[in-house]
Amino acid sequence: MDINRLKVFVNLVETRNYTRTAKALHMSQPMVTHDIKAIENEIGTKLFDRSNKYVHVTSYGEAFYNKIKPLINHYYMAVQDIQRASNDEQNTITIGFSYTPFNSLMIPIWIRGFNALYPNVKFNIETLNHNKLKHYLETSEIDILMSSREDEEGLSNIKIYPLMTDHFFALMSKNHPLARQPRLSFTDLQNERVIFVDNDWVGSESVKLQEKLLQTNDHLEVTYTNDFASAEILINADQGIGFGLNFIYPDNNPRLVHVPVEWPQVIGFDAVAHKANEKHCVHDFIKYIQNESDKK
Repeated sequence: MDINRLKVFVNLVETRNYTRTAKALHMSQPMVTHDIKAIENEIGTKLFDRSNKYVHVTSYGEAFYNKIKPLINHYYMAVQDIQRASNDEQNTITIGFSYTPFNSLMIPIWIRGFNALYPNVKFNIETLNHNKLKHYLETSEIDILMSSREDEEGLSNIKIYPLMTDHFFALMSKNHPLARQPRLSFTDLQNERVIFVDNDWVGSESVKLQEKLLQTNDHLEVTYTNDFASAEILINADQGIGFGLNFIYPDNNPRLVHVPVEWPQVIGFDAVAHKANEKHCVHDFIKYIQNESDKK
């Protein structure tokens, strides 16, 4: 049965007047009559007795009204709940990234700045290794993937928004003998203790760098860590030299120094979204962080 016809029925019971119902529902009076007759024909019972002066609701009409009115109320409450939930979803951004000191520092700053402009937008965070995050982007479980450029290979139906570029450096204590070097070759690291991050947590560029270091030096003392947080702790504790980029290790630790390494490749850092993502807030946020990154 048509929900709109049921609305006509309920209103007519409450007004007892075809003209008032037609006016309230922005219909013609013949259309009100047509809808009521259609309901009666479908049920097979008279719901109203009509005269020139009034509309009388039959006992069957009263019983039907008492059953239908709560259902209609629940219908509109359900519609409102779904619309509200849909609106909330459209105003929620889920950001996916692998933890790095840079992300830990910058993403809260970006969110706070964006919320100052768009206070109704909410944020969720997913921190996983880069392989799982790529799967989450493809299945639309995250809206934005923060990723290095080469690590985006293999993703389909995506749009890439460049944020910044950088070159690799060695990260070490300012007291380390190599900290005074203007630039390091791979052979300068012979016999050094180094900190590597597991391949599941680093981009393909970092994997290549780590492999090249191993090929070049026969006597590296390597400590492998599960993620960048662990690597940073060990570097801070003078347990070895780490390797990274400014969008992994920002230059904000007063006891550590960045020393460039002879690795010519320029590495890009991007925000990545699925092409099918039509959330306005997602594209507004990406534009905002692009503008913020340009200021650096």
